[in-house]
Amino acid sequence: MHHRTRRAVLSGTATAATLALAGCLGGGDGDGDEADDVPEGTEVVRVGPDGDYVFEPEELTVETGTTVRFVWESSTHNVAVTSQPDDADWEGHEPIEDEGFSFEHTFEVAGRYEYVCTPHRAQGMRGAVVVEEA
Repeated sequence: MHHRTRRAVLSGTATAATLALAGCLGGGDGDGDEADDVPEGTEVVRVGPDGDYVFEPEELTVETGTTVRFVWESSTHNVAVTSQPDDADWEGHEPIEDEGFSFEHTFEVAGRYEYVCTPHRAQGMRGAVVVEEA
């Protein structure tokens, strides 16, 4: 008969809890559902779809108050703001992230927001969100 120590039981329980929690946190699990499972009224920009150095769409037009979700579909990308309206405060997402990561921003100020992927700027990976008054 095999006896498990209390320490072994607690260790196994802690590991299972950590794995379960990990699935609920962070930027996604990389299964591609982050772009499909968005709340109504949220727009999506795909970052590096099919491993290409593009944002899709390259230019997105939305109304003020619209939330945009940026979803990484390949690795080693960021969203670095290059220009935005004077009274806007969008920071983009400058850290380099990998496939499965996502972040959102609600655009409240009308105007043109331009951004690049810093590692792939030379390959032409740039995009824009144009925000129009609702």
